[in-house]
Amino acid sequence: MHAEITAYRGRIIITLLADRSIPGQVITSQDNPRFPGHVIHNTGHYLGVSKEALRLLRAVPASSDETSDLNWFHTDDGKPMFFWRGGRYAIFSPDYCFVAKEFKIRDHVCIPNRVPEGARAQLDALPRVHKPKVGLLTGAAL
Repeated sequence: MHAEITAYRGRIIITLLADRSIPGQVITSQDNPRFPGHVIHNTGHYLGVSKEALRLLRAVPASSDETSDLNWFHTDDGKPMFFWRGGRYAIFSPDYCFVAKEFKIRDHVCIPNRVPEGARAQLDALPRVHKPKVGLLTGAAL
């Protein structure tokens, strides 16, 4: 497996396990600094996803244009691929990121929700922010 997607405190946590790109399996900005993120090929073999993370991935809104933070798509040869923008460790909030128009949950390896300790510590250090029930400027119910 080359990457894992888990969830903690309402956030999607993506961890790249590979140290370098492997042709036909993973493309990473670790050794391609101009590449904007990471791609896992054939996600049925190389991408682990927890059921908690799947629930959050389904809640991410789709982008209205071609840019997105996450994408899970099929290649021309029918293999599923997963892309994320950012570093080898990424934390996304479903409220503040977008998936591509063609994003769809595809083949993956089911894993337990083992959140990396660094991500857990970072999210535990954040203050809890409560969403207001009414808009601050409009007063309309949210």
